[in-house]
Amino acid sequence: MSERTSRELAEMLSRKAGEDALALRELLGNPQISDSILGFHAQQAVEKWLKAVMALREIPQTRTHDLGRLSQLLARAGETPPIDRTALEALTIYAVPLRYDELLDAPSLEADPALDVVNAIESWVEKRLGEG
Repeated sequence: MSERTSRELAEMLSRKAGEDALALRELLGNPQISDSILGFHAQQAVEKWLKAVMALREIPQTRTHDLGRLSQLLARAGETPPIDRTALEALTIYAVPLRYDELLDAPSLEADPALDVVNAIESWVEKRLGEG
């Protein structure tokens, strides 16, 4: 099996991020869907999009779900996401570990701001992918 190019990896990550964003958008209006599920899809979409830009710029990938950390790595390489790092970090609590640890109490998800983050990151990444 051949290795993916940086662009192929970035495009694949972006497609997968789009799937999480679609799930978030479809589930937002359903009162039976918990904040942890909505937050998870928002966090995963943003994480994958940030990692897509990292792949495109050939920034070494890191195994982390911490959106603030990923934003920091991108900024060091001259790529500044269009969202305040604090807003990104607010979604990190909904990453994979929360789904398996009932002891963690995440704050209520503010759906509109979370969707704003997802939309802004999506537009930013689409622009980056279109430039190459």
